[in-house]
Amino acid sequence: MILSLCVIVFAPYRAAAQEAPDAGEAASEQTEAGGESLEGESLEAESSDSEAPADEAKPEAGPWDVSDPCANVQHPYQAEVCQQSRAAAASEATARLTRLVMLIGLLALLILLLMLWPVITAALAARRAAEGSAAPVRLSSSPRSADREAELRAYVDVDSLEFIETPDADGTVKVKITYRNSGQTPAFKLESLAEMEVVDIADEDDLPIRPVPDDGPLAPSRPRLGRDGTATAIVQCDAGPNLADRVTNGKATILVWGAAGYYDVFDRRRRTIFQYFCNAETLDTGEMFRPVVRGDETG
Repeated sequence: MILSLCVIVFAPYRAAAQEAPDAGEAASEQTEAGGESLEGESLEAESSDSEAPADEAKPEAGPWDVSDPCANVQHPYQAEVCQQSRAAAASEATARLTRLVMLIGLLALLILLLMLWPVITAALAARRAAEGSAAPVRLSSSPRSADREAELRAYVDVDSLEFIETPDADGTVKVKITYRNSGQTPAFKLESLAEMEVVDIADEDDLPIRPVPDDGPLAPSRPRLGRDGTATAIVQCDAGPNLADRVTNGKATILVWGAAGYYDVFDRRRRTIFQYFCNAETLDTGEMFRPVVRGDETG
């Protein structure tokens, strides 16, 4: 019982002693709290000391300069001047770019023309040759120009002669002369002159050689005679009555002579002289007209 009473009396005091903090522990806690506050105050003091020189070192804004309007802008009108300056700089850059593009375009056009120039000249030369211009195309000569010209130039000569119709009763006779270009290139400015006569000579060896006009202007015939091309001319004369009977009976001979002039592609003047006859012997052989060897034939 006594033990129970002791427990009842001393139990509250024991609990109070356990719940009350120890004095040493309280003192140490207060010391730690004071140290923490002192450290916070020292850090704040150091940060304030370090920020103070930075604020003092910050430079002040300088005056605004119109030569550099976008630096140190302090007023609205200065900002407007800055925007105008930027717009002017952008316009100048655009103008420079436009000029550069135009220059590149001109250079490209010049290069294109230089590349197309050979094609244009070749097309013009072909057109002049096709249209048969008055001035023949001159070909470039080589060291073997004579052989080259002889191989390539035009050759215009008489291809055939034939009667257009039976001689009239009054003795008028007409003959068609056909010229042919047997060369490799065209002939230009073809001119011809032909005459016809009936002579009372039957033997071929006794036939006269009729003169041909000097190498002067002849009657224009064709501006251009191409390769293997032909051109015709009509010649006629009054031979008197009964011409057919006189020729077939060996009492008369029909003479046709003349000349053909032209230019070749080497711009050289060429001239062909000819003379043909028709008598009983040629009619019997079916040759109709036979050439006479004159000695001055050129082609």
